[in-house]
Amino acid sequence: MMTIISENKLSQNKETLGEDVSLWSDNDLVFKVQSGETDLFGIIIERYQGKLFAYLYRLVGNREEAQDLLQNVFIKAFRNMRSYDVERKFSSWIYRIAHNEAINHLKRKSLRRFISWEDIVSTRDKLRTSETEDGADKAWMRKEVITEVDEVINRLPIKYRQVLLLRYYSEKSYEEISEILQKPINTVGTLINRAKKKMAREVDKNRRKFNLEEKRNLN
Repeated sequence: MMTIISENKLSQNKETLGEDVSLWSDNDLVFKVQSGETDLFGIIIERYQGKLFAYLYRLVGNREEAQDLLQNVFIKAFRNMRSYDVERKFSSWIYRIAHNEAINHLKRKSLRRFISWEDIVSTRDKLRTSETEDGADKAWMRKEVITEVDEVINRLPIKYRQVLLLRYYSEKSYEEISEILQKPINTVGTLINRAKKKMAREVDKNRRKFNLEEKRNLN
């Protein structure tokens, strides 16, 4: 996916080190990169590309655009690595870069399309289990619920979508979300609570509409 560090150079670097660098902390890797071992930035790419791609894809709704944004995120992170403060949490720092890239992209394109919620959460096996565990009927019902969530979340303002995505998909803490969005923790809590209430109202509205259509079909 990324071209900053070639896979061959990354593999050679791992062999040269003679240890499992995948077990290193983010800040250990950053320190090495800051010290000149730039090939190790490839480990950071491997570690974050899946999570950041899902986050960007969920926000912009287009695979190619998400790939381009992801490339930009890693390029900017690489270029600014020396200015990164190792006292900060690296994941919050790089998510902030991704957040800025996505928001700026949405502003430029006035883009308001979003991919299926199911496509995202299924990658983490959330909101669903296999049909062999629950049976085809329960799996179908769960898929219907996911579809309903998809419809509802697509109607939420972006300020609510992004906090729900960070909190319940990326599993970020209030403190991390605060740093990523650069908002006070109390504001983050307020946004999450408002988003959940708004979702509940939208779900209720959907179900009332569905029940009304069902009654009409029966008449």
